[in-house]
Amino acid sequence: MIFGIAKNIKMTLNANQKGKRFERDVAKMINKKFETNVRRTPMSGGMEIKGDIICIDDNSIISEFSIECKNQEKLNIWKALDQSRTDAPRGKLPIVVFTKNHELDYCALEFEDFMNIVKELEDLRQNKTY
Repeated sequence: MIFGIAKNIKMTLNANQKGKRFERDVAKMINKKFETNVRRTPMSGGMEIKGDIICIDDNSIISEFSIECKNQEKLNIWKALDQSRTDAPRGKLPIVVFTKNHELDYCALEFEDFMNIVKELEDLRQNKTY
């Protein structure tokens, strides 16, 4: 039985490392695309700061989001969405960025928030002069 316990501990450590690696990768992608300063939250939201990614630059559009990252083969999206809503500070849009092995990365957010983002983009495009 000791071997079974050690195997479970090793699997948990690997899963934790996989999650942390995905959080760092998401932070790098955001930094590159938006030229901002985000990083993995210390202890992944285990302290006062909630969410997996923290934006250090208050002037960045990314600071308006609370980002939860999940790299799981069998993700319970409803549980992840609930965690993102619960952990999001007031006034920040909760988003879940998720993936699994050998798949693309996706994000999930409330449909109303998605529509508001697209509406804002549409308004900006209509008001832009060329």
